[in-house]
Amino acid sequence: MASNNNRLMTFELLDRMELMITEAKTIPLYKRIMLEKEEFASLMRRLEESIPADLQKAKAIIEQEETILNESNRIASETTQKASREAQETVDNARNQAQIMTTNAQNQANDTLRSATDQANAMVADAQNQANAMIANAQAQAQQMVADSEIIARAQAEAQEMLENAHRECDEYSARVHGAVHQMMENADIALAQQLDSLRAMRNDFANQ
Repeated sequence: MASNNNRLMTFELLDRMELMITEAKTIPLYKRIMLEKEEFASLMRRLEESIPADLQKAKAIIEQEETILNESNRIASETTQKASREAQETVDNARNQAQIMTTNAQNQANDTLRSATDQANAMVADAQNQANAMIANAQAQAQQMVADSEIIARAQAEAQEMLENAHRECDEYSARVHGAVHQMMENADIALAQQLDSLRAMRNDFANQ
């Protein structure tokens, strides 16, 4: 008779505990609930006292299974966290490498542009110096010829011709130099465009990973 009463009490306590769990407030974003600790603990103690010996053994087995399950969950959680950290480290390393490669490519592009600009400026300056020297030489020869009173007329004509030739040669030389400078700048622009295309392709590849 006492055994039957214990069984009835056990079911009543289980019903009350189930009702507490059902009506308990849930914690947002977590699979957990809030219970009244003292009341639930009292029900647990009374439940343990009402459980027959065979059920006590079953409870021990269940508790052992729950311990194994909790340990498995803990190991799974630690493994997941470790994998997440390693994945994040891999992503961070990839981003750092991409940033370094981008910076190096930009520096190379800047160096190429500076080198082309310096060469172009040097060629322009050299052409200007040669043109000035040619004009100065022609002017000196013209002045020398004009100074000779016996050939003033011829000197003036030849001086004018020399000046015209000097100006023409200067213009031709300047045109060649400007053409060469334009070609160098065009080549530099093509090289920069290719490097920028490579950078964009690297960025797209990284973004698609």
